[in-house]
Amino acid sequence: MKLLPACLGAALAALAPSWGWTASENYNVILVGWDTLRADRVGALGYRGATTPNLDALAGKGCLFRKAVSPSNWTLPSFMSWFTSLYPHQHLITNKFRVSAGEQPELQSHALSRDIQTLPEVLRAHGYRTAGFTGGAGVSGEFGFARGFDVYKDSGNFMGFGTTVPQALEWLQANSAKKFFLFVHGYDCHPQFELPRGRALGAVSAAEVAEFQERHPRYRMAGIEGKPLGARPQDPALWSRIYDEKLRAADRDFGRLLRAVETSPRLKARTILIVASDHGEELFDHGQVDHGMTLYDEVIRVPLLVYVPGAAPRVVDEQVRTLDLLPTVLDLLGLKPSPKLRRQMQGRSLAAHLRGHGESREAFSETDYLLRVRLRSLRRADGWKLVLNQLDGLRSLFDLKADPGEKRDLLDAEPRRAYELENRLDLWAEETGTRD
Repeated sequence: MKLLPACLGAALAALAPSWGWTASENYNVILVGWDTLRADRVGALGYRGATTPNLDALAGKGCLFRKAVSPSNWTLPSFMSWFTSLYPHQHLITNKFRVSAGEQPELQSHALSRDIQTLPEVLRAHGYRTAGFTGGAGVSGEFGFARGFDVYKDSGNFMGFGTTVPQALEWLQANSAKKFFLFVHGYDCHPQFELPRGRALGAVSAAEVAEFQERHPRYRMAGIEGKPLGARPQDPALWSRIYDEKLRAADRDFGRLLRAVETSPRLKARTILIVASDHGEELFDHGQVDHGMTLYDEVIRVPLLVYVPGAAPRVVDEQVRTLDLLPTVLDLLGLKPSPKLRRQMQGRSLAAHLRGHGESREAFSETDYLLRVRLRSLRRADGWKLVLNQLDGLRSLFDLKADPGEKRDLLDAEPRRAYELENRLDLWAEETGTRD
């Protein structure tokens, strides 16, 4: 009889699934912020433009999330939500400037509150070396991103992987012997990133690129002001080709980072790789260019990939959020958040999805970009999506399963459903302490 518990335990262990990995502080973490990368332009997510062979290869070995949603539609608030697991209206870094209080309000610089903990701060407190190499602009250290990093380098504004990956590789060479957290960011797909002359242009001539780059700021400003863009008939196809060429060049530089990990026995065995985007890009899908002004899926649905050494490859169809990244990293490393951080985090770990039993989550997104727009959206796990304009109260309702391009507004056809989703949006705002 004394042997029975031991025998039973052995039998249960034999029946338990083997995931090929266990949470451990011995893992390193490399977090790649691939700025302005649309989910629908990634080969592993169905695109046939041969844009991302290196990213696709990693996706075949890791956990690929097909429906990941960003909490905002531009760089600054989205990345700050990665690092804090707070919605933009909670961390308050929603614009580069804020309007000061007083009789004569003026714009002032804005930085993250010291009361809010960030992912690198937590990891450094647990003995990790921390480094970040970024393209500056919306992830500049001055906004609070540099907190918790031993090294944080902004390489000018709107720099790409061609600049930041070599910096990261140099740092890795000197620091790979100890556990580390490395953030690598690039603006390669961003409208303000310019391809080096004569590089990776493919079917698009340098002259065509230069001409469109000159027109793009006018189109962007017209969109911000709500005016007709006056685009040329050939511009949508041209802008799409330019975007793809930028993406191919970015993937080549990303491949250098990937090969450095794969060819180092030390790094390959103990480095978690997470690749995600902060937002997508409008390529005239709804008559606009750039990002920040709408909450259509082309700007809030983003790629998300988590690779853990030893974990079985998996494709996840459940909807998740990039808001979930901070708790996911802690979970994969076996680190328990402090009570204060647990109260702060609005996201939930995605580790269960790597084991094949995660669940879908409703996703909320918002923007008050340049203090000119104020939008919120709810993207429900069943495919229904409501977008609310807080300035004029107008709403739009979409059935993403039947209409993934969001071309048919069903607000008048489905008033009860719209009412239900708006109530949920209001409840979320109340639960998360939205400022009004």
